Amino acid sequence: MGRSVTNKPPVPASESSGSNRLRPNVPIAVRAANLLRRRLRQEFAHGGRLPSEHEIAVELGISRGTVRQALAILQQEGVITRQQGSGTYANPTVLGIPARIDFAYEFGQLIENSGLRADIQTLEVSTTMADADAARRLSIVDGDPVLLVRKVFLADGQPAIYGHELLPLHLVREAYAAGELEGPIFRFIERRCLTRVDYILSELVPTTASALVASLLDLAEHTPLLQFVEVMYSPRNQPLVLASIYFRDPPIRFHALRKLVPLD
Repeated sequence: MGRSVTNKPPVPASESSGSNRLRPNVPIAVRAANLLRRRLRQEFAHGGRLPSEHEIAVELGISRGTVRQALAILQQEGVITRQQGSGTYANPTVLGIPARIDFAYEFGQLIENSGLRADIQTLEVSTTMADADAARRLSIVDGDPVLLVRKVFLADGQPAIYGHELLPLHLVREAYAAGELEGPIFRFIERRCLTRVDYILSELVPTTASALVASLLDLAEHTPLLQFVEVMYSPRNQPLVLASIYFRDPPIRFHALRKLVPLD
């Protein structure tokens, strides 16, 4: 697949210029939950009872306490239910949802969850200046330098998602190769900004396709679209990235799991 990259920023150093500084680690319970979630989709798509906590602990080589934490994460997500005295069961209704609005996905994964082949077309990697709105959302000064990354994500060769990301340049703490910005922004932040994305605040905006977005997503101009305007935050509540993302339907359609809160 052809790929065009324009206005790349200077490469501060080669990829081989490593560092001995520690990168943020994903907690073991979260890694276990991610692994179990994938297994549930593959092996329990139609439901069924999961192995015991002890069996899972032995299989994954972790403690039962960590397994319990991982299962609590999955229970909160609704992908499993726990019945006292009976066991833990997969919830096929929730497992069958390909795109949840309450999850933060890498977009390639989001497309693959829909059973489609994912590819990325990088349109631009460059350095620009933040406008007033971006500066306000990112807690920087109007005109500060930011890294700009623009991509189209393809599903079975057809455009499905267009993304526009801004990362303040002062957050980049280590030398990087320009090609790293063509991968997921989460990974770049962990490797080169020495922090991680802890949570994302998303504003859902019903909109229509501008001439530019329509051309990138192969749509008629003014076609209705769902736009996410997102700010990604570090564990210390520091804004890291401002993203504007447009989703084409089909193939991307989001669902939300809404649990009732018991009333007094």
